Amino acid sequence: MNQLKTTIIGTLLMLISTYGFSQLDISGQYKVRSEFLNGYQQALMDNDFSNFYVAQRARLGASYTHKKFQFKLSLQDVRTWGNTSNIAVDDNGFLSVYEANLSLFLNKKWSVKIGRQPISYDNDRIFGSLDWAMQARRHDALIVKFRDKKWSVDVGATYNSERPSNSHIIYELNNYKTFQYVWANKEWEDFTASVLFLNNGMERIYFQDSVKKGAIMYSQTFGTHLEYKRSKFDITTYGYYQMGMDKTNRGISAYNANIEGTYKPNDKWKLTLGGEVLSGKSQEITTDDINRSFSPLYGTNHKFNGFMDYFYVGNHEKNVGLLDGYLKTSFKTGKFTFGLANHFFFAAAPVMTESGPINPEIVQMDPFLGYEADFTIKYQFIEEITIELGYSQLFDTSTMREIKGTGNQKLNNWAYLMVTAKPFENFKLFK
Repeated sequence: MNQLKTTIIGTLLMLISTYGFSQLDISGQYKVRSEFLNGYQQALMDNDFSNFYVAQRARLGASYTHKKFQFKLSLQDVRTWGNTSNIAVDDNGFLSVYEANLSLFLNKKWSVKIGRQPISYDNDRIFGSLDWAMQARRHDALIVKFRDKKWSVDVGATYNSERPSNSHIIYELNNYKTFQYVWANKEWEDFTASVLFLNNGMERIYFQDSVKKGAIMYSQTFGTHLEYKRSKFDITTYGYYQMGMDKTNRGISAYNANIEGTYKPNDKWKLTLGGEVLSGKSQEITTDDINRSFSPLYGTNHKFNGFMDYFYVGNHEKNVGLLDGYLKTSFKTGKFTFGLANHFFFAAAPVMTESGPINPEIVQMDPFLGYEADFTIKYQFIEEITIELGYSQLFDTSTMREIKGTGNQKLNNWAYLMVTAKPFENFKLFK
């Protein structure tokens, strides 16, 4: 038996060595997070109660790299603790393919990546991997890549269908139908600049003469992301504009802009001051039928506008927009990192309401939506394992409750405890 094992291993090594260069990397992740939710994403209704649950993600994958190609496959299982009885057939989980792609290395600078893959650029505002969510975000796409010492350029495209068919099928999934984009980034010594253009196609479903039909409506998002970094301070700014048509066949004119500065007096402390605006549609009575609400599309929106996810995490689309002024600080000592983020939220467009029960008039509300504080503690147990504790408190206003259509709960909070393990972080089977 030992001789057989030796023969098999020797044969594998011989086959790998014949390629001149080959590498097999094993990847894996286990993430478990318990959450207490008391007004998370929106204030509870009067008859609702707070909740507690535990969810987890287990991911296992491998990538094989040859001098002319790379193949990558990653599977993940996502589930909530207890969603299946302990003696039932386990069919309530979410077992899926997170990554399955092939990269072709055309030469030292050009490559093509085909298949299921996460897409993430810059600070994840428009394209992000959404790693916070247990299921994460991935796309079935083709990307042509160019890399050299200063430039990074990606040209990507995707086209989605519900299933193979000999005739046209209307795409009815809650997803984009197609997109095409160009992203370019250049690095200097202290400065980095990126530009992004995205042509996004959504399926519009409508009826004509009692017949269901579909048409692809295209919107365009374009803008830039700039970073200036020095040893003591960083300045980051980005801006995007959206135009075209939305899936309800309305014209779009919307924008997103941000600027922030970070001061680092030493290796332990970091202080960030910034502000962001996402345009929105006014609730005033007007003949304007333009969609002026900016959509961050496929970004990692949990990173922005407060950890309680009141904005742009499956919500707040086609709404009054947002002004977010924030002050963040973090302190690192040993294996611990402490963070505190303060957010002051305002509506970016007028919010209207009735003045009272007797002879009511439509009046404009105070634009202040509320204040949120996010406190986090991270502990690096070992290089492969991180333990994280978080607590968030939101003090909302009547204006916030008006646009959310929720109850009168004024104190909303959320807490979590999360453990993340990457057991194969430093493991390579063949090299």
